[in-house]
Amino acid sequence: MNWIDWVGYLGAGLVVISFLVSSKVRVIRIINMFGAIVFIIYGILLDVNLPVIIPNVFITCIQFYYLFIKKETKAPGA
Repeated sequence: MNWIDWVGYLGAGLVVISFLVSSKVRVIRIINMFGAIVFIIYGILLDVNLPVIIPNVFITCIQFYYLFIKKETKAPGA
């Protein structure tokens, strides 16, 4: 196993952790976004593996949008 494999495992681990966090939506989005970014790097290190890169670019953009552009608001009384 080489260091590129470890990058892939790190990305997978971050995505899995994001599904285990249940308390804060913002924390889940941040962890998931970092996992997707690591997977993008992993896809690039695999000589531009587009099936890995493309969905993770979309995931990163979606998480970025919800974290920084569309601020999530709590419902009244929540």
